[in-house]
Amino acid sequence: MKKFTWIAFLSLFVLSSLSFSQQKKNPEKIYVRFKVFSADSVYAYLKTFIHHSPWYVSYSAIPRGGENYARMRIKQDKYSPWAEISGDWATIVLDFRNPEPLENVDVEIQLSAKDDESGIFKTIRTQEKGSIVAISLPFDYYSNPDNILTVRQESEKHLKMAQSLNLSQENLPKEFSFYTGASGYGSLYKDIEIWKNELKTLKILGINGTSYPGDQQQYDVYREIGFDRFVSHNPGNVNQAKNEKKVSEQAFSKIQAVVLADEPGNYGLYKLNELPVEDFHRFVESKGLKPKDFNAKDWSDIKSFTDRKEIEKIEFNWGPKYADAARKAYYWTHRYAQHITINYFKNMTDTLEKEYNPGVLTFVNYTDHPLILGGMMCPGSPDWFEMGLNRATTLMWTEDWMYAGIRSWGNGLYQRLGFLCDILRSAASKHNQPLGFYNTMDGEDGIRMKGFTVIAHGVKIIDYFYYGPTYSATENYWSDSISQYKGVAKVIRDIGKSEDLVYPGKPVKRDVAIVYSTTEEIWDQNGAKGHEKQYLHIALAQQMYHADVINETLIDEKDLSQYRVIYLMDKHLPVFNQKKLREFVEKGGTLVLFPEAAERDEYDKPTDIITSLIGVETNTTIMQGTEKTKVLLNLDPENTFEDDVYITLKKAEISGKLKPQIIGSFSDGKAAIVQNKVKKGSIIYYTFMPGHNFFSHIRELNKEGYVTNFPEKARRIISLPCEIAKVPRYIEVSQGIFEAGLLESEKGFALVMVNLERKPVEKLDLRVRAQGINKIESIENGKIEFKKEKDYVLFSMPFSGLTDIILLRK
Repeated sequence: MKKFTWIAFLSLFVLSSLSFSQQKKNPEKIYVRFKVFSADSVYAYLKTFIHHSPWYVSYSAIPRGGENYARMRIKQDKYSPWAEISGDWATIVLDFRNPEPLENVDVEIQLSAKDDESGIFKTIRTQEKGSIVAISLPFDYYSNPDNILTVRQESEKHLKMAQSLNLSQENLPKEFSFYTGASGYGSLYKDIEIWKNELKTLKILGINGTSYPGDQQQYDVYREIGFDRFVSHNPGNVNQAKNEKKVSEQAFSKIQAVVLADEPGNYGLYKLNELPVEDFHRFVESKGLKPKDFNAKDWSDIKSFTDRKEIEKIEFNWGPKYADAARKAYYWTHRYAQHITINYFKNMTDTLEKEYNPGVLTFVNYTDHPLILGGMMCPGSPDWFEMGLNRATTLMWTEDWMYAGIRSWGNGLYQRLGFLCDILRSAASKHNQPLGFYNTMDGEDGIRMKGFTVIAHGVKIIDYFYYGPTYSATENYWSDSISQYKGVAKVIRDIGKSEDLVYPGKPVKRDVAIVYSTTEEIWDQNGAKGHEKQYLHIALAQQMYHADVINETLIDEKDLSQYRVIYLMDKHLPVFNQKKLREFVEKGGTLVLFPEAAERDEYDKPTDIITSLIGVETNTTIMQGTEKTKVLLNLDPENTFEDDVYITLKKAEISGKLKPQIIGSFSDGKAAIVQNKVKKGSIIYYTFMPGHNFFSHIRELNKEGYVTNFPEKARRIISLPCEIAKVPRYIEVSQGIFEAGLLESEKGFALVMVNLERKPVEKLDLRVRAQGINKIESIENGKIEFKKEKDYVLFSMPFSGLTDIILLRK
């Protein structure tokens, strides 16, 4: 998981307490020399682990040529010549030989800004078991040379940091898994006690899982310290699995999951030209198509291609009829590419399930970059939905690289993680796969808020990527952050106290859904539309109308009557989906549409299957900037409000005879939101993008720093269809803005909550839809008095901190 988190690291752990005007800049080059007291005729291999690409740098031995010529080696108690290395923030590694690796080494190491003694800024005397000595430079080592430590000292520091928290080791989670790992043993040091220090640090925090041991000795250490589950990294290699079993059958039996790939792309896109075109033909034929559907006599006339510009060329040279055929070939080529990717990983899963013990899970880590940054999943990434629905893996997994500031990656909207989890949950729905998550480095608040958010959406395995330690890692590490220690420890202990309800608990049934059409991403890679879905999802969650995220397959296979409201903004959607959604409306559902929604089918052909239900003609303009105006919502004389709106991305104009009811108007009198009754259901049509309006208000309210202010009216504009359709809420709160997920199990419910405003609430009144409840208690508040009201329980409590779990026991 290579990430560009250098700036995030600095801001999290050091920048807040430093004034750069008082810092001495690190030299561009530094010099290192050594004096060995414990051996004669010595040389040392020299390399550095740096915190930016290329990550590792090897240098000539000290002295140069010492590895080949005995006469050049350094005498006991004598200094070596100075060796020049880059002045990067790094770990300096010296491996001492004479000529075999030393069993133990007693050495003095000096660092200088010049190639003589006048520039010496650090002298270290150390004794190490084994031949390797590693010196960890802090990022500001030239200004703070006292913080330059050996990795042994670093490991001791980390252990003392964890011990200083005085953490209880009682009632830690047994079923819920919390992973991370500690690297460096063998490459940065050879004394296993150093590694034990790092592992003890993790165990104190509550980590119960780590990477699979490389040998019996490592497993013995894991067992001594108390790790009882492992994850392996295996891209489908049968021999690797057999070798892992040879390490220890007992350790092998404790493997919980196998990582097939990290942040994979859409493998099929790169394999298209390598595979026989007949494979493409067979795939298309399996979908019920024949050559005549492509205006061809036989399959040999049909080629696969992924460049949409080819369609324009075909239309120019051959005319509309052949262009229509080309559109079909283009569409099915992209589906075929995903099919290749799915089968690639499915074959790995099928292979490894025969090699590992029953129940071992397989997963790939779907990178969040395309969705959080780019706003879309396909075509560059695997289709998360179809990977899960086709059981390409047996554990659905993604990651977060989000931070709290409005200007940071993800804009400080931690609830985006709920959107990612709900995609995974839908993907897992057919085969009941569990959910896992890489929760990346952050401060205490972020770790708690992100962790509770994903747990509220059904995640059962969290890997805190990556402990490191800093001295062994490239650019992602939290071993030196006492703040993250606190956050990790808090999440783990709160889960330990609530595990009997949280672990078996599943998110309660949703009455609302958001359509995610990957067909749209085949035809238009405009990520802004994908961000619209995320903003809708966040606003609905803040209004306590939690929404499923469903793709084309789920629309086809699900009984849509379970939903009262479905939101659709994608322009391209297959015909069979459009017919299913039309039926949903006619039978009583509410379908919410936005400009251009459902105007074209899977072959980019115009269609009015759904748009004819709007009741008026619409014409959409793609916005080049942002317009600010006002909107007046008028549901009834006693239910009106006005708010500023930012119109961006798309804007639709309504024309013709107006059949629908106008429920929202702009300040110029033009329709903003209309509702049209269709048989038993209704269409609600927005002429603007309310999700982008919601986010524009968030940016206006949170110009810098943490995102703690959220626009109430902009949220309500989005949730308006849920109000109109009288969607019941499972959770109601009297004040504040919360991420709140209700997990249901046989024993009761766990209400997992995150205080998004980060300010205490003296008295929070809650109304939760939960039957058969006999006892309520809170992690933060203990036992809570309550009363029952039909299908709901009502209670009050203070919400003084960031997170809480309320346990509603039957």
